[in-house]
Amino acid sequence: MSVDRWNVVEPEHFRHRLSGRVRSHEVDRQGIVNNAVYLQWLEVARVEYFRHLGLPIDEQTFITKHRFVVARIEIDYFTAAQFDQEYEVLTRVAYIGRSSLGFEQLVCRQPDGHLLARARTVMVHLNPATQRPERIQDAYRSLIRQHEGESVHIEP
Repeated sequence: MSVDRWNVVEPEHFRHRLSGRVRSHEVDRQGIVNNAVYLQWLEVARVEYFRHLGLPIDEQTFITKHRFVVARIEIDYFTAAQFDQEYEVLTRVAYIGRSSLGFEQLVCRQPDGHLLARARTVMVHLNPATQRPERIQDAYRSLIRQHEGESVHIEP
């Protein structure tokens, strides 16, 4: 029997939050945030998630030290964000596989918390020398478990 590693989680269960404000260069000719901008917001939030866990973030972090790359991302858009609106990106790890992490993220308008977008991202841990998938170290698993608690599904 297959286990569903993705969870439907309410915003209050996300322990990592990153706030921002829509800037003028992020809106398109329709006056709304371009869909590709959400990818940038989500990436920034994932990097800050790693920083929050205690990983040192510098120019070599995701090249030679902690080689995690995006393998898949899916986004559902609900309401368009507009210039100067405040938003918050909520980030959590839903599961840790052998060599992959499953991130769930919500983008919510502030201050009312209205859902703008929901994303699921699979990141794969690569060996920096071989560029092949490599088992996620126990140290990462422990850091994420400490942060997320029992809500994260961890495969051996």
